[in-house]
Amino acid sequence: MSDTIQSTQVAIIGGGIMGVAAQFQLAENGWTDTILFEKAELTSGSTWHAAGQIAHAVGSRLMGWINKTSIETYKRVEAETGQSIGWHEVGGIRIATTDDEVDWMKSIMGVGKLLDLPMDLIGPEEVAQVNPFYKVDDVKAAVRTYEDGHIDPSSVTMALAAATRSRGARIERHNRMIGASRKGDMWLLRTEKGDVLAEHVVIAAGSYANQVGEWFGLKIPSVSCLHHYLVTDTVPQFADRPELPVMRDNAFGGYIRQEQKSGLIGIYEGHVCPTVWEMPEGAPWAAENELFQADYDSIGDFLMVAFDKMPILADLGIKRVVRGAITHTPDGGMLVGPSGAPNVWLSCGSSIGLAWGGGAGKVLADWMVHGEAEINTRGFDPRRYGDFASDNFIVERTKDEFMRRHDTPCPGKQFHSLRPLKKHPLYDRLAAKGAVFGEVAGWERPRYFGGVGEAEQIGWGHQPWHANATAEAKATRNAAGVIDLCAFAQFEISGKDAGALLDRLSANRIPSKDGRMSLNHLLTAQGRFETEITIWRMAEDRFFTGSPIARATPDFDWIKSHIRPGEDVTMINRSADWGMLALSGPATRRILSELTDVDLSNRAFPWLSGQEIRVAGIPCYALRVSFVGELGWELHAPLDQIGAIYDALFEAGSKHGLTDLGSYAFNGMRMEKAYRASGDLTTDVGPLDVGLERFVVSEGRDFLGRNALLSRDPAWQLFYAELHSEDIDIHGGEPVLLNDRPVGLTTSGGYGYTIGKSLGWLFVRKGTQQTGLSVRILNRDIPVTVHQDALFDPQNLRPRSEE
Repeated sequence: MSDTIQSTQVAIIGGGIMGVAAQFQLAENGWTDTILFEKAELTSGSTWHAAGQIAHAVGSRLMGWINKTSIETYKRVEAETGQSIGWHEVGGIRIATTDDEVDWMKSIMGVGKLLDLPMDLIGPEEVAQVNPFYKVDDVKAAVRTYEDGHIDPSSVTMALAAATRSRGARIERHNRMIGASRKGDMWLLRTEKGDVLAEHVVIAAGSYANQVGEWFGLKIPSVSCLHHYLVTDTVPQFADRPELPVMRDNAFGGYIRQEQKSGLIGIYEGHVCPTVWEMPEGAPWAAENELFQADYDSIGDFLMVAFDKMPILADLGIKRVVRGAITHTPDGGMLVGPSGAPNVWLSCGSSIGLAWGGGAGKVLADWMVHGEAEINTRGFDPRRYGDFASDNFIVERTKDEFMRRHDTPCPGKQFHSLRPLKKHPLYDRLAAKGAVFGEVAGWERPRYFGGVGEAEQIGWGHQPWHANATAEAKATRNAAGVIDLCAFAQFEISGKDAGALLDRLSANRIPSKDGRMSLNHLLTAQGRFETEITIWRMAEDRFFTGSPIARATPDFDWIKSHIRPGEDVTMINRSADWGMLALSGPATRRILSELTDVDLSNRAFPWLSGQEIRVAGIPCYALRVSFVGELGWELHAPLDQIGAIYDALFEAGSKHGLTDLGSYAFNGMRMEKAYRASGDLTTDVGPLDVGLERFVVSEGRDFLGRNALLSRDPAWQLFYAELHSEDIDIHGGEPVLLNDRPVGLTTSGGYGYTIGKSLGWLFVRKGTQQTGLSVRILNRDIPVTVHQDALFDPQNLRPRSEE
């Protein structure tokens, strides 16, 4: 080992497609002082044995953009370097054999419309024309794509590496990273060939990410799962004809395509998920080009279905079986972005590395160099997992994800493993009252109330529980409702500099008087949304904040990271041990007054204020605010006291008509009031793009992102709209059309149960006209009417009611 210490702006750990693509995209952004460290040869982990499919028929705009960006990047690199990437642009066909799958195909067509990806919705006859060897007896529909296909993993990685080296970046093969420690503002990295000082580190270590992450104090939620694909003997029928498209079919949980003149069949077992190198031990450092013994018992039934689907493969021999490790995460999304450790970034946890590599590399490079990506990437943020993600959770939930990989992703789909993961004191009470739960960041939250033990029906259209949600919303509007929001991000921020910290992060002024509340948006340096929080000023040097539970870790880290040296600021994260009940409706003052001695009148306890009070003798923080647009209070207290508060509310509230409220009704009431949610305030826009000018106070203030915000002309605008549909609602991500041309997309929506209208937020290009718009849902163009004000209580009188 040499004693020489190198230095670099960025050290990248891992030489598979994710690491090499990230280094290339950094170089494209001008960061060429980078070194990639690979312990063996490039691609020798999981990349080399990948089947290499890249699809356009995917279920979300983000994934479509990622895959499209990957293809464009790879083609551009081939043209630049002259090195073949082994690209086969044969297109693809994704099969639907059930009604739910047909609806999914229709929703995929919307993604294609948004991203200008050529595709058609076809029937069984057209499937047979394109692939005469595929059995179409049970095919109801299919999506056909044209500009996607499959790629050679090693060839494209080597082409990227060549393009990266030509820009001045370095790649060190056969030099394993063996440890890391902090040295001032740099990372001291130990390698087999010497030490390296790096300003930034990118962990792109694939199956080794877990043990690499430990050097930086990180638990990386990624598991190595074993995936089969098989290559048949030569198929005589493939001679003298164009290459077939890639066929994807949930019936056997996988794909079939040509491999030269042979057939290739990939299987994701739906009943078992074999894993290897489980955390915390991780993969052995000596592993290289590792493959595992085929397990025909696990894939046999699925393989028989595949043979039945494409009979010309059934009587052929199998000349090659590839069973290799591929990383997966508990929710199926990769890990791309800041890790939570200073200047440590992740680009790992990718189960579809070739399809995702080029796009993921661009997201990461843009985030590192410019502080933001051009598309909302919250779904990739590695910090989306909280402290509920134990080793056991990571492994077991990832197995569940692997086995459900080829389930139809209907709206409302939930994982069932390890449920309930975290039970707070209300869980049993609510379950006994018929709560049908959804999981939110490890917690259980009622979606609606039905029969005890009822299973939720899911799908794109209105489901039977629509009636339950309607009853809950109307009961709340007429009297009162209480919803369990114990899954909520709650921070206490104190110290003489706490106010200064929050003020310089907030586009809006923070409260200037004790007891008052404000809605505040924390922006990036580029003037786009980092997060939205409410701030309650408890005292001059004490503040309480609230935000969605999914933002608990990122928000806490973001605020804490901006505490300046020497400042007197203390932060306490209450999210795991405090809960919250939201009590709303015209009868709430009458109910709450029976449980407290505090004066609840408008004069003594005005709208948008908070007090420390006792409810049924239990100390709690009471904030007069309502996300459903009613007279109401949020009651925050330690979790071990929440059950007693809930019981007291119903004991006092039963004669006033108090009801339980689920998240479906809650969301619908939110839409009736035209309140924006986190899905509408994404990382690719800022307050001026979405009509929140009133929450930006720039005069005489210097807050993070101020200059960038004010210097940029908004490119987007947000329309509040009524969808003219009786049977389906906006879920988010659907195309907004004008004369059949995409002008934007939906961000969130829901049914307004008390006004009987379907509502949504439309994110459209600035200057788009408000008439003649439609939203494409399940391949239907449904007209919308844009409204300027909330359709329920537009004067906002009910939250300020004196009743």
